[in-house]
Amino acid sequence: MIATVLIIAIPLIILSIIGQKKIHVKRELIINKNSDEIWEVVGKKFGDVHLWSSNFKDSKPGGDKQFEGIDYSYRATLTDRGETIQLLDAFDAKNYSLAYHITKGMPGIAKSASGLWSLKPIKSNQTTVVIEFEMEVKNLLGYLLSPLVKLKIGKAAEEIAEELKYYMETGKAHPRNKELNTNN
Repeated sequence: MIATVLIIAIPLIILSIIGQKKIHVKRELIINKNSDEIWEVVGKKFGDVHLWSSNFKDSKPGGDKQFEGIDYSYRATLTDRGETIQLLDAFDAKNYSLAYHITKGMPGIAKSASGLWSLKPIKSNQTTVVIEFEMEVKNLLGYLLSPLVKLKIGKAAEEIAEELKYYMETGKAHPRNKELNTNN
């Protein structure tokens, strides 16, 4: 009886230590451009992310206008995993922030997935960019894989940040992106 309880309890205790129901990744970087120029790319051109991020093979804006400062409400993207739809939940051009959630194309282990991007002006030509991603896993497999998933999301966030900085400071797509996109 005690052995059976221990066989069940020990893995559950280990899971509670290493597994996470919510995965949160946050990256901050300083870009040597003013906030308006960066907002033009990450905010107003939210639907054209493939032009500077190698995580996306293609992207297109869609949907009716929901927020002041942007004429559409979602972006449809094509990634190595297939098509995703990222629906805007908030768009604040005055304070340089936007939030979205994925409505199509989440990994099978995800209950929800969302992003929050914001800009913080430092100087006239220097801005802190804050990129946050959150995913809630929905089943035992997701719970078990959450440490690995967090690492993968963190790596993707690092690449996105690096590629945005490169694009903003050079005016060119990052070399990783040039290999994927023929329209740059």
